[in-house]
Amino acid sequence: MNDTDTMLLGRFDTAADGFDTRLRAVPDTSWEHATPCTEWNVRQLVHHMVQGSRIYTALLRGGSSAEFMANLDRGDALGDDPVAVHREAVAACRAAFHRPGALDRVVDYPFGPVTGRQLLGLYVVDAVTHTWDLARAVRLDERLDARTVRWILDHVTWIYQGVSESPLVDGDRYYGRPTQAPARHTSEQDRLLRLMGRAP
Repeated sequence: MNDTDTMLLGRFDTAADGFDTRLRAVPDTSWEHATPCTEWNVRQLVHHMVQGSRIYTALLRGGSSAEFMANLDRGDALGDDPVAVHREAVAACRAAFHRPGALDRVVDYPFGPVTGRQLLGLYVVDAVTHTWDLARAVRLDERLDARTVRWILDHVTWIYQGVSESPLVDGDRYYGRPTQAPARHTSEQDRLLRLMGRAP
């Protein structure tokens, strides 16, 4: 992985901003809509993203994998202003990744210890995948940032190195098993989404 730390941190911003853009466009009547994550409606998906940001922040501050699993989908974190709550959680997570030494730190990720750099890569995959989920659920623009999609595809082996629950080992706990592309000329975005168990 040849990205500088500045480039890597920029990928966090692009991924987080992509989700935020769709989130701000969610109509008031759409929070109960189903999403491609069959166990979650729109509100539950956004809750997952908020909790994910909070838990990654905690891991970077020395939190444990047990705390990660205990808090992943607990309760409803969104309150009356999901956009503001999401932005606050992302801002704290961004600050945690920017702390000196954060990218070199080995964190207690529940599916295997990873560096802060890998954890940031995992965040990017999650945010990009769920950006598409949110867009599909609410009929918003489904086009993902092409450079980020290409970066994930180019670095997916590095991102999931040593991670026991991943699309590279047919894990389906959080995304779903990879789906087969219907044609050899599938776009990079479709390739990524199918790797993540989606049917674009």
